[in-house]
Amino acid sequence: MGCWTVRHLLDTGVWLRAVNEPQTIPKSAFRLLQAPREMFGLAAISLWEVGKKVQSGKLYLPKDLPGWFAEAVAANIELLGITPDVVANAIHLPAFPNRDPADELIVATARVHKLTLLTTDTKLKDYPHAHVHYFKPILRTNT
Repeated sequence: MGCWTVRHLLDTGVWLRAVNEPQTIPKSAFRLLQAPREMFGLAAISLWEVGKKVQSGKLYLPKDLPGWFAEAVAANIELLGITPDVVANAIHLPAFPNRDPADELIVATARVHKLTLLTTDTKLKDYPHAHVHYFKPILRTNT
């Protein structure tokens, strides 16, 4: 009973929203992310994606990267590494909808670990070769 099971994998965008912009997550998805005793997987490549966005100036964080990681990789997140199985799966994804190697590794991580990918990426929402839970983010309005 005391064992928490990882059932969902956060894509990089969902993880960023959950930490930095929770108001952009619809209520139903937010309830899932806040559920007690719920563990989430996070592909290790997501750390690199965030770091590269910060490095390129496309993402600004409220603190330095190591400090942000210390808070953003919460107790209910299990980092899932890039293993030989994940790489082999990523290389053989059938009819993958984009050419983003990070997305390939994230989807392959979900497939290898038999997790449902939580994403806001419209290119992945209908991908039939993985379990995907897509939600449309709530966009901010300038009022």
